[in-house]
Amino acid sequence: MASLLTKVRHTINRYGLLDRGDKVVVGVSGGPDSLALLYCLLELREEFGISLHVAHLNHLLRGEEAAREAAFVSRLAEDLGLPATVEARDVRAYREERRLSLEEAAREVRYAFLREVAVRVGARKIAVGHQADDQAETVLLNLLRGSGLEGLKAMVPCREGVIRPLLFVGRAEIEAYCREKGLNPCCDRTNWDTVYRRNKVRHELLPLLARRFNPAVVPTLARTAAILAEENELLEDLTRQALARAVRQKDASLLRLDREVLLALAPALRRRALRAAAAEVGGAAEFEHVEALGEILRKGAGAVTLPGGVRARVGGKEIIFLRRGAGGEAVPPFSHPLRVPGLTPLPEIERAIRAEVVPPPARPLAPPEEAWLDWGKIRGPLTARSWRPGDRFRPLGMKGSKKLQDLFVDAGIPVTERRRLPVVVAGENIIWVAGVRIAEDFKITPATREALHLVLEGGEG
Repeated sequence: MASLLTKVRHTINRYGLLDRGDKVVVGVSGGPDSLALLYCLLELREEFGISLHVAHLNHLLRGEEAAREAAFVSRLAEDLGLPATVEARDVRAYREERRLSLEEAAREVRYAFLREVAVRVGARKIAVGHQADDQAETVLLNLLRGSGLEGLKAMVPCREGVIRPLLFVGRAEIEAYCREKGLNPCCDRTNWDTVYRRNKVRHELLPLLARRFNPAVVPTLARTAAILAEENELLEDLTRQALARAVRQKDASLLRLDREVLLALAPALRRRALRAAAAEVGGAAEFEHVEALGEILRKGAGAVTLPGGVRARVGGKEIIFLRRGAGGEAVPPFSHPLRVPGLTPLPEIERAIRAEVVPPPARPLAPPEEAWLDWGKIRGPLTARSWRPGDRFRPLGMKGSKKLQDLFVDAGIPVTERRRLPVVVAGENIIWVAGVRIAEDFKITPATREALHLVLEGGEG
């Protein structure tokens, strides 16, 4: 079996991670992965003609334990004769400000810190200690989330100056390397807390898969991710070419595309092109949004509101993606009784909701601007109103409730757009956030006898 150092050398050469003369910022937490990374790069420093700068961030989440780790990394860098930057950032404050999960906030703050250090010291590369087990966990997490190829390729060896030399080395190999070198890594106890989903995959799902299905599940998933990354790169290139052929007009907030060019594409490439088109004007598109875009593209008429304040509309021979300006007039709070059946105008947002009670569909799938709900479960007067701070409901597919504000953040919907999305309530219960999600408690089931069908209309501007 190849040694860890041989594997790291091969990864560096295979993916062109380093160039002679590179200064590399090495992210060192003090754990086994980052220590192995640092010592490997030290062993390869002369061979590749690179210089190293150690960077450590205290996230201010674990009190004295984190302070001891910061002191440990400072002493280590000094003992090795390496320059180091050791700083602290308030991740909890950043989390509150951005309305992120703690894991997301920590990741964003950490990478921002590493990039700042790289700029300060003139480094071209940032090395981080992600390894094969991390990669396998990421593949499984994205698979469970319902990701496409972009998510299943997981982490790549190099992107935007961030390199991962350990990506094809397993955790057991890293721990053996640390023992061989006489290293005593720090232990972050939160890595064992299965309240975090990644830790649950690490300590429960992966061992189960290895024990019951494939002892080599980690290298297998890492290899699969590497294959998918290369195939995804090809598809991204084909998508760029297809989109370029379809463009009729393009600027920062407007994209006009030839409908026939898009319809001629293979379905997989068409989905990618529609997602890329939304991104071109600052929007986003999840699976349900892309499917809705595909539907109006085939029908030759209709409109879809996308996260990020982007609206897509099909008319004639083109589809138009337009990002609404952030400087428009504020939308006043509104509340209107919902007519069932009938059309309820919402003049404050220049939209309307059409409602009817009909037999339930065989497959209650709908674009974001339509909703199918179990009429028999709905109690109390129906109202279409604006979002209110503190609103909470249970989104489709979730076990627990969620604040609408958090839902909007997750969907990438800017503050300026949130009051333009009507909220339909039955009594005190939110049953539909128009353009985003229905409530789990009111979804269509095999027992449904009558369905409430809602359609958000208008808003072509």
